[in-house]
Amino acid sequence: MFHFKQFDLEHERSTLKIGTDAVLLAALTQAGAARTVLDIGCGCGVIAFCMAQKFVENQNVPTIYGIDVDADSIAEASGNADRFPLLPKSCFHFENISLQAFVNQADSHCFDLIVSNPPYFHGDLKPQDKSKLQSKHGDGQLSFKELADGVDKLLSPDGRFALILPPTEMEEFHQLTIGKWHCRKSVYIRPTSNKPIFRVVREYCRNIFPEKENYLDIRDSELHYTQAYLELVKPYLTIC
Repeated sequence: MFHFKQFDLEHERSTLKIGTDAVLLAALTQAGAARTVLDIGCGCGVIAFCMAQKFVENQNVPTIYGIDVDADSIAEASGNADRFPLLPKSCFHFENISLQAFVNQADSHCFDLIVSNPPYFHGDLKPQDKSKLQSKHGDGQLSFKELADGVDKLLSPDGRFALILPPTEMEEFHQLTIGKWHCRKSVYIRPTSNKPIFRVVREYCRNIFPEKENYLDIRDSELHYTQAYLELVKPYLTIC
């Protein structure tokens, strides 16, 4: 069980355990006035539930969908929805399905906000643990092109798509977005102030916006959490 400030989540059976990447993506993504939300590769639902807290604080009650190819992850996400104290379970829809199949459903929805912490290793040395293979290795599951094409079909005309990736993989993904969307925000994240960037959170939309760029250090040179990081995760984590 992982304890957030306002809710608890089971994540023991999910392919990807709750970690920094998911919390960063949720914390850095504005809820806005979205009425329909999709979390691609939702695992136990951590990003979906963190975003739900934001919507509640904005007095907005959206419909939130989560899809994942791992059945145990979806079972855990559904159980977490049963216990989620901030919104009724009817607001959440978790489905054991691939993005490719979800796109091809006759009743596929159009989403105002799509988020994803996608698998990003392609062709690298793979782990022995099959669950880790599914969560972080895209081979045979979800390529960046399939992700970009799927989002393009599901995103509403005024919708936004936010994702988190390591910098090299983000640049690879970005090349696939040229001619599809415009980048409206990039946040470059360093584990400490004296180390290189290890994650990028980027937000895309169909309309032209001036791109905003920001940098975030999780810890300072003495390995203390920075004030900027603590303020960012303050709504969620018990460390602050």
